[in-house]
Amino acid sequence: MWRAVGFVAGCDLRRRWRRVILVAVLAGATGALTLAMAAGARRTSSALDRFQHDTRSADIELDGEPTAAQLRALTQVRGVAAVGTLRAFALQVPGAPDFQAIGTPGDTSFGTVVDRDRIISGRAPNPAAADEITIGEGLAARLHLGIGDHLDAESFSPKQVASILRGVADVGPTSGPRVRLRVVGIVRRPLDLGDRGASGGLLVLTPAFDRAYVDHIGIFGARIRVRTVDGAADVPGVLEASRRIFSESLFNAQGLAVETQGARNAIDLLALALWIGAGVLALAGSVAFGIVLTREISLVSTDRKALRDLGCTRLQRVAMSGPSTLLIAGASALLAVLVAVGLSPLFPFGVARRADPDIGLHADWIVLLLGAAAIAGVVLGVACVAAYRASRSSADDASAAGSARGSKVVERAASAGLSPAVTNGLCMALEPGTGKTAVPVRSALFGAVVGVLAVTAMLVFASSLDRLVATPRLYGSTWDFKAMDVTANTPCGAGDYGLTQEPGIAALAEVCSQNVQLDGRPFAGMAFTQLRGAPIGPEVTAGRGPQGPREVALGAKTLHALGKRIGDTVGVTGLATKLDYQIVGRVLFPTLGPAQPLADGAAFTGAGYSPLFDQNIFFRYFVGRFARGADRSAVERRVDAVPQLGSPTGPTVPVEVDRLRQIGWLPVTLAAMLGTLALLAVGHALVTAVRRRRHDLALLKTLGFNPHQVRTTVAWQATTLAAAGLIVGIPTGVIAGELLWRLVADGLGVATAAAIPAVAVLLTIPCAIALVNLVAFFPARAAARTRPAIALRSE
Repeated sequence: MWRAVGFVAGCDLRRRWRRVILVAVLAGATGALTLAMAAGARRTSSALDRFQHDTRSADIELDGEPTAAQLRALTQVRGVAAVGTLRAFALQVPGAPDFQAIGTPGDTSFGTVVDRDRIISGRAPNPAAADEITIGEGLAARLHLGIGDHLDAESFSPKQVASILRGVADVGPTSGPRVRLRVVGIVRRPLDLGDRGASGGLLVLTPAFDRAYVDHIGIFGARIRVRTVDGAADVPGVLEASRRIFSESLFNAQGLAVETQGARNAIDLLALALWIGAGVLALAGSVAFGIVLTREISLVSTDRKALRDLGCTRLQRVAMSGPSTLLIAGASALLAVLVAVGLSPLFPFGVARRADPDIGLHADWIVLLLGAAAIAGVVLGVACVAAYRASRSSADDASAAGSARGSKVVERAASAGLSPAVTNGLCMALEPGTGKTAVPVRSALFGAVVGVLAVTAMLVFASSLDRLVATPRLYGSTWDFKAMDVTANTPCGAGDYGLTQEPGIAALAEVCSQNVQLDGRPFAGMAFTQLRGAPIGPEVTAGRGPQGPREVALGAKTLHALGKRIGDTVGVTGLATKLDYQIVGRVLFPTLGPAQPLADGAAFTGAGYSPLFDQNIFFRYFVGRFARGADRSAVERRVDAVPQLGSPTGPTVPVEVDRLRQIGWLPVTLAAMLGTLALLAVGHALVTAVRRRRHDLALLKTLGFNPHQVRTTVAWQATTLAAAGLIVGIPTGVIAGELLWRLVADGLGVATAAAIPAVAVLLTIPCAIALVNLVAFFPARAAARTRPAIALRSE
């Protein structure tokens, strides 16, 4: 008998080989996309670490005026792998007055064993050419520069720099030589991926520039870049040793993890999105594939019933699906692996793609092997269950037929006196039937619910993101304009250059920014001093803003990093003092000039910040709100005319929010994918119902149904499936969208309240009904053309 089983299985495979190939291609394609996204998620999550390793990225930055002996001592500190220095030339770019990371290599280590760059386009500058430069992507985008363009800069003279370092507040306009530098290449350095990259990154000049201008342009000491042996683990010890070695000659010392935190957060978000996409695709694809494979196996159940009557056991009838199932399992797994490798150059994307040092074909064997095994296992499992169900005995069939119950909804619809077309449509939509009349009702209902859920969740997420981008207050900008103090050294708390007398300004505040140490760890600090009108401060998401001189409000990520809560005390270290401050709130930080992490920093009052103030390294801004009815353009022109101030600008979307906006297509893509699968599931149910219930449709036509009533019956079937999906999918989609936004908002540190677009959600109701009826058009037309005599004779 087993030979007969093998013979029948072989004949079945030869007869259905085209359908077997199509099923294998469907499973392989779905598996390939899932594996590619999973492998892409793993590659995305490691992109920044691989970039930092490839570029020998520094872990610590020190600013000061070191001696050669001090630098040698630093290289001997335990945990230091390499040290590179930059001579910080006092150049100022008119189009970016806050950009100060400019220098020339002070040794051969910088650019080789510490902070190597990667040329994206163009070439490296000629070391013997004083006017050639490469610039980072951030600065190129900010100044709209490309290969061959020129960057013009002003400079402070050595005498001016000496005055600045002595604490002179305003040394007047730049009096050093003006320089014109020609851009010969665009590069990517570790800083270009971090928050500092958005404001310019780092501009490295040639040794020839150093030789040409060292006596004509002032120098703010040196930037010392330190790469540690074990990364962040060595940073605290090396920082402590640096303070001992450099003592008073050290202007600033900080770990650089804060500089790349924005990029790391964005990359983590990308990786999470890819993992979610892979999981959703795997689930939806498995359901769709299961429906198709189950139907394929059920099509040959008639032959197996004849073999059952000839004496084949149930096990033998199940085994007849073995050859085709094994072929589908092996072919789909192999196809998924090959296509996933072919798709690997598409990943990662976004900031992770910029970080990845090796874009191209990759084979993540952990994902590929586990994925291939999972694909084969799903195929075999679905096939075994489907073959087992298809091999039921006649007694089982009779029992199943006897146990089938009608839907209560259909019974109530009939009792209510609804038309036969409506009740029969409800019956076809809600009653799965048995045997030859069985229809995949459950899978169609599940698909409709998932499709509506996905679209609704996407609408909630997209609406919440749009509201965040369109509402500056939600990302920390509680003012209308900002203007930077471009004088060299005017301290915080100095004059306001007449801004408080400007009638078009209703409220004005001074904001000073520089790094501080919180419990020994570096964070960005901002101090708000009210000058006029209603208070302007950081956006508060919990607690309140600082009001007293010993109060501080921290960002959500800062609180998490320090293990603190509102009400706790934190030690804050400035230039020459350490004080304890009480944490009174959780706030967001606006982007002023240099990119500021949205939820990572400390906010003080002006009085509370005063003891921490370091005149060597700080930024000073004025932020204000326009008076009601004021001519904003005229006010901005008057502010722009103040020589000590840069051009006023409006709120800037934070880097984290902008990166999230750039990948806003991903949830839309997933929703579209799930919506398409839902339509396919509904369409499959409609087609199957029309084919398997030809007998019922023929009887209806025999009893007097005209073609219009038959089409109406199928339309009501489609509408019922859509209605079920809407009733369940909309509320669950709103909840899922809120949960997704809460997850993302928590990661950003912003308010977690989601925006529910009621109008858009309500529009999904007519859209969903219209789409399913559009899908139902062809099955309905086929049903209307059913010829009763032929259909009944074939039964």
